[in-house]
Amino acid sequence: MKPDPEPWYSTTLNVWTLAGVLVASWTLVKTITEGWRRTIGRRRYLTTRLRKIAPRVRHDYVESLLGAPKWQSTMECTRLTAAEPEEADDKDRKVEITVRTWPLSRLGYLVTWSEEDVVVMYGITTTSWWFRPRILIDQTQIRLGKTVFAVLNDIGEHRAWLGNRRFGYLESHYFGNPGGYRWWYVGVNDIGYNAVPLSLDWFDDEDDSLTRLLPDRRDAYRASAPINTVVVSSTALYEELQDGSFFGISLGVDQDLVRLADPEFHVLDSRISRGQRRIREWRWRLNYRRWEKKQRVLQDR
Repeated sequence: MKPDPEPWYSTTLNVWTLAGVLVASWTLVKTITEGWRRTIGRRRYLTTRLRKIAPRVRHDYVESLLGAPKWQSTMECTRLTAAEPEEADDKDRKVEITVRTWPLSRLGYLVTWSEEDVVVMYGITTTSWWFRPRILIDQTQIRLGKTVFAVLNDIGEHRAWLGNRRFGYLESHYFGNPGGYRWWYVGVNDIGYNAVPLSLDWFDDEDDSLTRLLPDRRDAYRASAPINTVVVSSTALYEELQDGSFFGISLGVDQDLVRLADPEFHVLDSRISRGQRRIREWRWRLNYRRWEKKQRVLQDR
C-alpha cells in the first residue's frame, strides 16, 4: 500500500494566519471608524450622541457619551419651593448647581447644569456653519445657525443685553403637556455661529432693567437673526430662571470661559494658528457686512 500523501496545508499555520487576518481587519475597521468620526463623520457622530441627552439624566451618562468635560464650575441658586415648606427657610432653598462645558470638536459647545449629578438642563451652541443640527421645539423644527426667531410664536418673554464687547438675546417658550412640560430658551450667543449683534437704540428706555427691546425693533431682529443656541429645561426650578439672572450675559456657553482655549490665546504660536485667526476674522467681517446690509434694507422699508 502506498502511504497517504503529505497534506498541502498546515493546521497550525492556517490558525495563525486566520488570527492575523482578523486582527488586521479589526485594526483597519477601527482606524477607518476613528478617521470617519474625526473628519467628515464627526458632525453625524456628535449629533447622534446629543440626541440621547435629555433633562433629568445622570451626569455619568452624559460623560459616557462625550467623555470628561473640559470646564467645570459651580453656582448657587434658590429653589422656587423647599422640600418641606412648613419647616424650611430661605437657607434650605439654596442649592449648588454644577456647570460643565464640553467642546464639540470645534463645531460647538454643550453645557449642562446639574444638581447632585442629575442634569436639570442642558444647552447646545453651534460655532460652525458645518454644524447646524435640527432641533424640534414643540411642533416646530429649527436648525441652529440658520432658522430665525420669527418661525416660533412670540410668547412675549425676552431678554437682551449689550456691552462694550459682549451681546446676546434670548426668549423663553413653554408648551405645557404637548411639549413635555419643558422650557425652551432660544437665543443668540456672541460666540456662536452667525451671531447678529444688537444696537443700543433698540432698547426700551422705559424698562428699568434695560433688557427689553422696542416692539418694532424686536420684530425686525426676530425676522433677521438666526438662533444659534438652545437650552432645554424640565421645569423652571429656580428663582434665577424667573427673574432672568440665571444665564447672566451668555445663554449657554460663556465666551469668557472658553476663549482662552482658542488658538489666538495660546502661548505657543504657530503658522496654522495665525491662519485660523485670519480666517475667523474675515468670516466675522463678512457676516457683519451682511447684517448691516439687511438692517439698511429694513430701515428703508
